[in-house]
Amino acid sequence: MKLAFITARYGGEITRGPEYACRLLAEHLAAARHSVDVITTCARDATTWGNVYPEGTDRVRGVVVRRFTAIAAENHLETGRLAERFFAGVPSHPDEVEWIRRTGPWSPAMMNFLGRQHRQYDALVFFSWRHVTTIQGLMVAPKRSVLVPWLQDDPALRFGIAQTTLASAAGVAYLSACEQRIRQLHTRGAVAREEVVGIGVQPPPQMAYPRIQQDPNDEPEPENPDDERSASQDEHYKPHLAVRGSLFRRRHRLDGRLVMYGGRIETRNGCEEMLEYFDSYATQAAADESLVMLGVKMMKVPEMASVRMAGVLPDRERLAAFEAADVTIAPSPDDLCAESVLESMAAGTPVLTNARNDAAVEHCRNSNAGLYYANRDEFVEAMRALMDDDALRDSLGRNGLEYARQHFGWDAVLARFERLVTSIRPR
Repeated sequence: MKLAFITARYGGEITRGPEYACRLLAEHLAAARHSVDVITTCARDATTWGNVYPEGTDRVRGVVVRRFTAIAAENHLETGRLAERFFAGVPSHPDEVEWIRRTGPWSPAMMNFLGRQHRQYDALVFFSWRHVTTIQGLMVAPKRSVLVPWLQDDPALRFGIAQTTLASAAGVAYLSACEQRIRQLHTRGAVAREEVVGIGVQPPPQMAYPRIQQDPNDEPEPENPDDERSASQDEHYKPHLAVRGSLFRRRHRLDGRLVMYGGRIETRNGCEEMLEYFDSYATQAAADESLVMLGVKMMKVPEMASVRMAGVLPDRERLAAFEAADVTIAPSPDDLCAESVLESMAAGTPVLTNARNDAAVEHCRNSNAGLYYANRDEFVEAMRALMDDDALRDSLGRNGLEYARQHFGWDAVLARFERLVTSIRPR
């Protein structure tokens, strides 16, 4: 299939939100031998929508990216005042259109391209209902359009422009089942075709010491005493290296019991609250336990003896880190992808997640592979239960591993997406 992915912004630096989901899906579909064009703006920042990327066509990780100049957002103060009036009453349709246009990004050149070239694509896939690129773009070919709406509890869902946008697409792809419930609660009528597609995860690579997997009978006979001493040393290290995550722990000099966080270290990801809660737990913990934080540091992290900063790791290395952990924490309150939750499950490690994140809680309930917290006391009690009970951790880890393999391998995710797109294609 030849697909057009329409998104407000696109780039490797964007690691959250609907644009991040767009990039993951586009890259894996391209790797699965579909032809994917991303049609987007030159903007990178979702606040100003200033043009950062060069205009024109580029290829990024096997995906063709076509960028068009965006008109930067207007005065933020005026836009804020318009939003206040917008939510204070019942706005007219022109007011709704003006509000969406002001919040950006507005790109006439992008819409012109879509209007001229849309027939060359089997389907048009739009990301985030709230962007003007989606609201206007859906009018081009609604019968061949799929919407990935990125739905959260939002007062704007009660307005006519939201109702019209969600009803316009021939198909709707959700990243989690909670999105589907939100649409059913806030919108009138049924969607013609819909599918909970989700986001896939790749299991961590096998990190076992190479000699562990060999049959001792296959080992060559040593030719000199030095070789015998070397073989003896290998035998000595085998039990240690056979432990899950042992190579990652040795490489990063990590000892003791580990709790892992992998993601951008910033307040809106729930990191500040997580640090406060973990400090309360660590002061009461009987054993020596560390919270290891992986990711770009975007906030000041207080000096705490129980917290270690591990910096930014490649994706595969982060999965190995999750495998080395006893427990992982997913503190973000609003991440619909819940990627770190699924990655932890794919690594066979139980997860503790923020109860305000409906998608993450849904995964924990469906898999029986994690716990969730709504306040400090619940966080401390959940950490105690997870860290003090080896049998509980093993059971949750096995459940998560099976859940991730069965439902969220990329093959399963792409199959669900392809099924939805195929169902709306004209015969």
